[in-house]
Amino acid sequence: MLASRRAFLSAFATCAVPAVAQARLDEALDEDTASGFAIHELAFDRPERAMQRARVYVPHELTPDQQWPVAVLLHGYAQALADGRALSAWGSEYDALGAYRSLAHGQVPHTAALGPARAQAISDGLQTAPFRGMVLVAPVTPIPYFQRNLGQALTAYADWMQQMLLPAVAELAPISTAPEALGLAGVSMGGLVGLELMWRFPERFGAFCGIQIAIKRSQAEPYAWLLQRAFGQLGSGHGRPVRVVTSTRDTYRWSNQAFYHALRRNHVEASLELREGGHTSRWMRNAGSFESLYWLDRTLQTRPPSSPT
Repeated sequence: MLASRRAFLSAFATCAVPAVAQARLDEALDEDTASGFAIHELAFDRPERAMQRARVYVPHELTPDQQWPVAVLLHGYAQALADGRALSAWGSEYDALGAYRSLAHGQVPHTAALGPARAQAISDGLQTAPFRGMVLVAPVTPIPYFQRNLGQALTAYADWMQQMLLPAVAELAPISTAPEALGLAGVSMGGLVGLELMWRFPERFGAFCGIQIAIKRSQAEPYAWLLQRAFGQLGSGHGRPVRVVTSTRDTYRWSNQAFYHALRRNHVEASLELREGGHTSRWMRNAGSFESLYWLDRTLQTRPPSSPT
């Protein structure tokens, strides 16, 4: 069974990838055995730095009988300063692949950041409802602080995701591009970018997990109102869940908690996780990646494949 799954994913990768996305595909395919993922690096002919490259992680166990959800993972500011670090941030610095494998195996390790009670609660939850799985997509995150026109820049980025990035990913793996199956997870600056994308384009994304979101406390209420207004335009029953994850020594702890409470006051479906620790990549490895992937797996929808016409 595993061999057939790998053969299927290999066929996807070798025969159907658009020319614009082939730059380092063959090199990436050599990395897949040890990690449990087929790892692809996509390159795009775009002038904007944040739209030129992305890394895609396809778990071996995903099968073609489903259209799998996609988690778009947005990194922090320090990682954005160098393309190589930006592309590898979620895979190496935040160890999202290790967190994914632990969740898929149903056993989350106790860490100082998660704490034994939370780690056991997640593990117990996985025994009741096993981890379903998703494709992880890690593009270079645009830096929002130096944009002359942030709205214009993010519109171009969201259009690139929808028109170029996701179609390229769909050639690599059997994914669903329905909004309910597409989630955003961003840490620090990436949380801010994800938040901006979520309120500007709520029809394109099904869920948002903000991890140690880089916002000021004074921005909490305005952002909550923007999300409430944006979700209200989707019509009854089409709201988007929001998860806020922060830590006891996070630089943005109080603004994140204020944002969560503002979301609740604005009747936005929201939840909060407060874990032990600071605002570091180590904390992401020990808590943030677990919390974000676990919540997205519980939130995003897996679909059966489309019927042929």
